[in-house]
Amino acid sequence: MEMKKQHIFIVLFVFAAIFSGCNKTDFNPISSDKLMGDSLASTTTIANLLKIYSTKVDLYSDTLNKNAGLFTTKLIPNDTTDMVIHGVITSSDVEGNIYKYIIIQEQGTNSQAIKMSIDAGSLSGLWPVGQKVSVKLNGLYLGNYAQSPQIGTHFVNLDKFKVDTLHKVNIYRIEPGRIPLPIALKAIHAYGLPNANLIKADTLTIAQILSSGMSYANKLVCIKNAFFTGNGADYGLPFKLSNPADLIFAPSTNGIGYPQSREIQDGTGSIFVATSEYSKFATYKLPPSNNRGNITTIVGWYNDKDLSLVSGKIYYQLTLRSISDLGKGFESYHADINK
Repeated sequence: MEMKKQHIFIVLFVFAAIFSGCNKTDFNPISSDKLMGDSLASTTTIANLLKIYSTKVDLYSDTLNKNAGLFTTKLIPNDTTDMVIHGVITSSDVEGNIYKYIIIQEQGTNSQAIKMSIDAGSLSGLWPVGQKVSVKLNGLYLGNYAQSPQIGTHFVNLDKFKVDTLHKVNIYRIEPGRIPLPIALKAIHAYGLPNANLIKADTLTIAQILSSGMSYANKLVCIKNAFFTGNGADYGLPFKLSNPADLIFAPSTNGIGYPQSREIQDGTGSIFVATSEYSKFATYKLPPSNNRGNITTIVGWYNDKDLSLVSGKIYYQLTLRSISDLGKGFESYHADINK
């Protein structure tokens, strides 16, 4: 008898679940754009932000008029209108070649991108590729690090200074520092579901990148018919790698940690891909020069010397987010390294 009662209860429970599951809800489903919060109202663009808050005041850099603009910061004050930008995350630190920063790129034509330096690792767990974000910038700083613009804090680098012999004081390098994670979490508002297709890489030749000035800084681009030459870099110029052990993306720097440069060409010019020795693909062999195809990369810039004093160097640095950024044309290379 007890067994019969149990069967009746189970049947009633199943019918109740079926009918309740078919009942019409009395509320509208949540839009996918609302699943991760609301966006803030955009009040400015990255281009306008750079126009208002960029500064060239740079007492540290080796220049006569103190306005090289290589290392700078300027406060985006709290007592003004909210400064809010919108964009999509294009960076990924999953493979270790990007560390403690994210890249936010605007959607649409004539869009720009900006680097945001954050004092935390595994940032792709919070803001993955394709995540839409609004960023309230008030209270943060816009500055240049080696002439490349980024959002961060006001940081006095006590390890980098020169002596003002006239006034007998040290002049320390002022640069954008990493934003503490709690502050970054308050500033960055993620919304909607991540969609890596929201930003399509601009297709450019190397010649177009080299002639663009800073307009493509931090943007995602695709270079077609590109290949690795087997050259590294020596003071910003191509240098033949004669040691077979160096024909990898990033040999060890014995803990110093600077990125290793490897030259690529596409028939229109020469530029460098920079890789960290801590990336997952640092020790992968370079693709042979007969592997030619699409390379998707984030455009970077590094110039820590006054341009008026140095000429003939290439200051662009391209960053691969992962080895899979070597696309169509590199199929045989991927098959080889995955054996």
